Amino acid sequence: MISMKQLIKSDVKYSEDGNIIHFIFGDEDRPYWSKCLTEHLVTNKIDLNMSKRYEDQKDIMTKDEKHRRFIEFISAADGVKVDLASGPSGYFSPILDKLTETDTFIVTDACLPVIKAHSGACGKSNFFVFDIDLDRGLPFTDNSISAFSGNFLTNVETLPNLMKEAYRCLKPGGRFACIEVFYEQGSKSFEHLNAQGSIHASFETFVDFCKNIGFQYIGSDVLITRQGKIAEGDLFPLDDNDYSSDRTIYLEKRVSK
Repeated sequence: MISMKQLIKSDVKYSEDGNIIHFIFGDEDRPYWSKCLTEHLVTNKIDLNMSKRYEDQKDIMTKDEKHRRFIEFISAADGVKVDLASGPSGYFSPILDKLTETDTFIVTDACLPVIKAHSGACGKSNFFVFDIDLDRGLPFTDNSISAFSGNFLTNVETLPNLMKEAYRCLKPGGRFACIEVFYEQGSKSFEHLNAQGSIHASFETFVDFCKNIGFQYIGSDVLITRQGKIAEGDLFPLDDNDYSSDRTIYLEKRVSK
């Protein structure tokens, strides 16, 4: 298992609290969205019960070949694995069962109740939770990470920068796998996002961006396709006739010849 001193850049400040590594030191540095989520969880006395979420997600993420492929793709990378913008779902939990003594698994989030819930949900010594604002970059040294995973990374405001940072941090041959919502080209949602320069306007725009920064595209699976709103109150899609799909995407950092 790698030490934090080996993994984290020498010019990055952090503090350790058990298996929680803090990169945010004051409320003024905490993202606005995380403060809103914390207020919601505290005000409504919501018990995240992360241990149960981990167990529930094992059923969801191993229920079919497509979900199992995602888990196996990340699990097969030996070394440090990092889940980006983890949130409270615990979707990555089957990966934890496959960790070896040489692996390290890191959860990342900036909402304190979510961070504390993850901290107590896994008793393995090679499991860590990073209290971090991903919009400010990644703290890892170059070529130090074996695999990144992510579930709906469009929640990150600076997704293009995050993808570039992930590429920097990955070892040659390192893996990147994410699950994301994409819109069909030509739809109102696509046109709106594409006009804003969003790299996730469609599956094609996202893959093209990743290829341009150096990733090798390995493959993708469509998990579900839908028409109209995902849930009541969602901002996207912009038109009830727009189609969206949840897809897995698999990338690797090219090995230099």
